[in-house]
Amino acid sequence: MNADNRVDILKRTTYLLLQSGFQANQPGYRYLREAVLLACQDEEAVTSVTKLLYPEIAKRFKANDKQVERAIRNSIETAWTKGNHEVLQEIFQECFAKSDTRPTNTEVIKVLRDRISKEQ
Repeated sequence: MNADNRVDILKRTTYLLLQSGFQANQPGYRYLREAVLLACQDEEAVTSVTKLLYPEIAKRFKANDKQVERAIRNSIETAWTKGNHEVLQEIFQECFAKSDTRPTNTEVIKVLRDRISKEQ
């Protein structure tokens, strides 16, 4: 993946997250951006988030995989309760259709990855 493609993915992810109401000051926001980037680079990374994705993000941010998982979950919870529900519903249609509970970390990463892949 070249540098321009990486920057483009990060820009699109940032735009979607901020429009949805994710808070950029939370560590989970940064981890989630990186998770989407890694998922775009390697589609199989999402099939094993606990063994591939979280450890790689933890290594990049000098954290541990449990901290990464918890921070992403917290960031999603905050956005789901305080974010822009119209934008969240538009982006995460299938998650809203299932129930009012927040989506899992994996679901959010997959939806964002798929959306960004379609836009490219």
